[in-house]
Amino acid sequence: MTLPNFLIIGDVKCGTSSLYRYLNQHPAVFMPTKLKEARFFCYDGTDDGRIRIDVKTLEEYESLFDEVTTETAIGEASPHYLMVPHAATAIKNLIPHAKLIASLRNPVDRAYSLYQMRQREHGLFKGMTFLQALESEPRLRGGYAPHLERYYSLFPKEQIKVVLFEEMVKDASGVVKELFEFLEVDPDFTPDVSAIFNPGGVPKNKLLFKVLNNRTVRRLKTYFPSFIVKSLSGLRKANLKAVKLTPEERAEAQIRFKEVIDRTQDVIGRDLSLWRASK
Repeated sequence: MTLPNFLIIGDVKCGTSSLYRYLNQHPAVFMPTKLKEARFFCYDGTDDGRIRIDVKTLEEYESLFDEVTTETAIGEASPHYLMVPHAATAIKNLIPHAKLIASLRNPVDRAYSLYQMRQREHGLFKGMTFLQALESEPRLRGGYAPHLERYYSLFPKEQIKVVLFEEMVKDASGVVKELFEFLEVDPDFTPDVSAIFNPGGVPKNKLLFKVLNNRTVRRLKTYFPSFIVKSLSGLRKANLKAVKLTPEERAEAQIRFKEVIDRTQDVIGRDLSLWRASK
């Protein structure tokens, strides 16, 4: 029976797709390619429809790692693991010695990216500004501290590695090198970190976005040649345009997230002044 010995646990819209792609280039690292987000530990026997879970049995989960050969770091990336309350306990029960990677991002930028994603992919927040959406949707205002505290109460701190999204944007190679050291694989391996995966933004062409984001198309990509998958990803990225927060919106949002930043700083024991600075 092969099970992972490390997990990228989240959070959503914090660069986990890029981390998955960067780490998986290492010859000593195995991560499933047929399904990036297993979300297995999110499943508790019920399904409320809020999170799509494709892997619900241990047998299905084990099958994701059937192709492991000589790799020593075996993992998967499911960013919902951080926020789903029972996931931490489920991980502890099945793979208690697993190393955990949590990627965090300025909560203002994370919330704005999530707001845009839910607008373009689910049609939510129609006619609402970002600040109005923050007022109406508690999940946009969520913090990291309570979720991290849950993991720290179950796992030794040395098993948990916190990555800041902003540091990855600034020095992806340096961050990935640290992660290779954390996973105890050759840190001198140099992956290609030039691409940003799963970027945010607003579709330039809504019809094209719907086609590329169709669930059937996304599942079929598993069977496409790599050059076609790369072309589709490039087309999707090119069809998105960045829309930044206004200085006024950012300043107001920073005030609303002050407590979230303060608590996160206390929990991880790192200076988060880069999250407090206005852009």
